[in-house]
Amino acid sequence: MKQDVFPQTLRTWIGARLVDGKQGRAEVNRHLMSVYLRPLKIYFLGTSERYLGEPDDVVSGFFADRLARENFLDDWIASGLSLRRWLCNGLCFYLKELRRQKYRDGRAAELNDDPVTFSGDPESAMDRAFVAEVVRVALSEARERCLADGLEEHWNVFEQHHCLGRPYADIGLEMNMKPSRAAVMTRTATKRFRDALRELIARDAAHEDIDAEILGLLEED
Repeated sequence: MKQDVFPQTLRTWIGARLVDGKQGRAEVNRHLMSVYLRPLKIYFLGTSERYLGEPDDVVSGFFADRLARENFLDDWIASGLSLRRWLCNGLCFYLKELRRQKYRDGRAAELNDDPVTFSGDPESAMDRAFVAEVVRVALSEARERCLADGLEEHWNVFEQHHCLGRPYADIGLEMNMKPSRAAVMTRTATKRFRDALRELIARDAAHEDIDAEILGLLEED
């Protein structure tokens, strides 16, 4: 049934995992916790509901509640929203539920059912945190791919140049190679990093124009 309703989206990584059953869903859940935990904590701190608890506790509770619902990600697929926007919306509903729970438990004098309000621009803050997290995960995945392909030295040159800002001349002198060779090796590792980054952005994006999505996120920064 899912393949009939969501034929295009199911070709994406998350859609493909969801039809793999419990194991695939667990893999998706691990991905969400890895990439979205910190951005959602930052988003939560920009809401009027900060008094409801510590960011780690609130966001972890949100994930535990929503990811246990079998249709939560299916509903996202049908929504057309980016995954991070879907999670932000879901978190706001969850915060209102925590309010009501606080009232039912007698820890609030009256029921507050007002919309969640914000200070500053938490969506932009979340987008910046999201960029940082996908870069972190992409670096980790690209390193694993390089090592699996026997390109450990290529990855070391990439890290030295792009992460530590060292010029190719210094890297070549230290690693006994020409600067031009170091530059070629860096390009090999850079391709794996870019591929990993695009795949992660594609998992979040609600449309197929990944280049436009990446550009938009960079403009947020």
